[in-house]
Amino acid sequence: MAIVEKVFYTEKKSILDSDALKMLGYKYESGATLGMEKDGYYIIVKADEKEFEKDEIKQALEDAEEVKDDEKEKVLNKFKELEESAASGFAMFG
Repeated sequence: MAIVEKVFYTEKKSILDSDALKMLGYKYESGATLGMEKDGYYIIVKADEKEFEKDEIKQALEDAEEVKDDEKEKVLNKFKELEESAASGFAMFG
C-alpha cells in the first residue's frame, strides 16, 4: 500500500464534480493562478496507488492527462508557494 501524489491537467473544470474524486480528496488551481503557460486546471490527488486503478477514478480522469517529471515538480512547487503565501497572510490577522 503506497501513497502517491499525482498531478493531472485538464481544460474541463467539470472533472472536479466527480463524486469518486471528491471521495479521494484533491486540490486544484487554474494554470493562470499558478503562473503556468496552460490555461486549464491542475489537480493534485494524493491517494493509495490502487485507487488510481479503479474504474470510477479512471473514468473521472479520462479527460485529464497526468503531469510528470519537471512540469509535475514545477506545479507542486507552485502549489506549495501558494499555500505558504496564504498561511503567512492568515498569520497577519492572527
